[in-house]
Amino acid sequence: MEAIAAGARVGRPTLYRRYPTKAALVFEAVFGKTKTHPDPDTGNLVDDLREAYSWAVEEFAAPEARVALPGLLADLSANPQLAQLVRTLVIEPEYTRVHAALERAQRRGEIRADADLTLAIDAFTGTALTRIMLLGHPVDQAFGERLVDLLVHGLAPRPGGG
Repeated sequence: MEAIAAGARVGRPTLYRRYPTKAALVFEAVFGKTKTHPDPDTGNLVDDLREAYSWAVEEFAAPEARVALPGLLADLSANPQLAQLVRTLVIEPEYTRVHAALERAQRRGEIRADADLTLAIDAFTGTALTRIMLLGHPVDQAFGERLVDLLVHGLAPRPGGG
């Protein structure tokens, strides 16, 4: 933490006010990058979700993420205060952004009015985490496109038999 504070040209107390643990800092550094991207708002739900997913691919495919994720998940399970901090600093802002994109799509009529938007976000993120952590499968752009298609269009037959 000392080296990071020096590199950021802030004192350790300043760093610890924002990140009370090393794990919180690592989580933000590795998985907080998408906050710098503007919200996708192309006017098309599939395009917006594919754009947002491409950011997640950048984060989760990075070597530092692949190395850090197992330890960070263990830390979150063992430390409720850290878990709450990560939810507040990283996860909730991202959920809010994606939820807003889904609400815009709902207003445009691309999503049913009664759809559970939070469950859709959970399905999206949970599927990616399962692939990475439990199955060891890649999380890449091709997977993202298939996942977006599945979540937006479901498993029902397409008109025309596709």
